[in-house]
Amino acid sequence: MANKKNKWNSLYKEYIDNEFDNFEDYFNIKMKLKQPFLKQVIKYSNNKPILECGCGTGKATVYLATKGIKSYGMDLENEMLKQTMSLSKKMCPKNPVKTILGNIKSIPFKDKFFSVTHSSGVLEHYSDSEIVEFINEQLRVSDVCIFSVPTKYFEKKMYGNERFMSRGEWISIINKSNAKIIKKFGYHYKTFGNRFKDMLKKPKNIFKPIALYGFVLIDK
Repeated sequence: MANKKNKWNSLYKEYIDNEFDNFEDYFNIKMKLKQPFLKQVIKYSNNKPILECGCGTGKATVYLATKGIKSYGMDLENEMLKQTMSLSKKMCPKNPVKTILGNIKSIPFKDKFFSVTHSSGVLEHYSDSEIVEFINEQLRVSDVCIFSVPTKYFEKKMYGNERFMSRGEWISIINKSNAKIIKKFGYHYKTFGNRFKDMLKKPKNIFKPIALYGFVLIDK
């Protein structure tokens, strides 16, 4: 995915301004909805640090740092890293997040430095071969790779190049990598009230109850 300078920063700002009262509202709602994912990251974290690949606003990385986990956030955009650092200073000053400007293709750490590498809403922007490459690179630097991606429930593309694939399609891609799936799960990105509104507008959405697929991977 080409990095159009600060595009994600602009997209997040527009999304938060349109959908939430303020950043605090955005953070609290998202962290509540993201619990099925966050619990998996916490479960597999240990005495080694964790790394979020594509940390965005830093909400997940900072949340995990508030739980006492040594957390790193990596992103393609400096503006995203600035937001992450600002949020870290506010919410977890005693366990500050470390940030890295970079991408998943070449993570600048030694083998198995992290207990967990994780990402949400990142891999769907790439081709099959790139996804395989990124999964392998994450498992090089970590014991466990956990990621989530949007399902076909999503009807709006935030960046524009998202691939809304089936769970079977994702499993097929994962099976081409060095990874073994040890858990599959799903969760939502909207509150029940907003999901209900979606169903009223488009009744077919009642048949698309899962908004995000999640996978927990280890080396084969």
